[in-house]
Amino acid sequence: MSRPASLARQWTIWIGGWVVVAALFAWSLAPARSGPDRPPSGSTLERLLGPIASLASSVQWVRVDLALRRGDDARAYALAETALRIDPSDPEGWIFLAHHLFYERGSLLREPDSAERALWIHAGLATLERGERASRDPGSILFERGVDLAFLGSLADEDRAWPASREEAWRLAADAFDRAAAHGQPRAAEAARLARERAPKRQSGR
Repeated sequence: MSRPASLARQWTIWIGGWVVVAALFAWSLAPARSGPDRPPSGSTLERLLGPIASLASSVQWVRVDLALRRGDDARAYALAETALRIDPSDPEGWIFLAHHLFYERGSLLREPDSAERALWIHAGLATLERGERASRDPGSILFERGVDLAFLGSLADEDRAWPASREEAWRLAADAFDRAAAHGQPRAAEAARLARERAPKRQSGR
């Protein structure tokens, strides 16, 4: 990398860092609210920062990606939580983190123990559930949930850490696609139909 390009990158990171500091300072000043009527975490901060919230969150996600590439997962997850607090309405942040937990931490190549893989898969799905409640576009998050569960349904029984059966995986995928369709997500209704067609038929017992 040339010296001017390196200086430009450092300058961008420096400015981004101060944007994040300003965002966190504003968050610390935001009045705390609790109870069933509490808005999604960080929504007050979003209103205070306006368009700066999106910029500050984007800077944090760049740092998350760099930390993951270094193998510093603990720092990456801490940065991700900060980014989600700054801009909880952006569905892409929730999807990015859930995808990492689900497909990378919960992968057979990275975690051979099925019980441990199941924990990471649950963590990814739980992240999507949080995003569904906080995001301005829950339909896209529900569609991602359907895709993830359909992936589990496509695995052989010995490779699938959770759920126990292909039938359950495809059923849960269809349910997620149905909910995404209810939010107006394109192609979700067709995805739900295909998921039900893929589900193995339960054999009746004697």
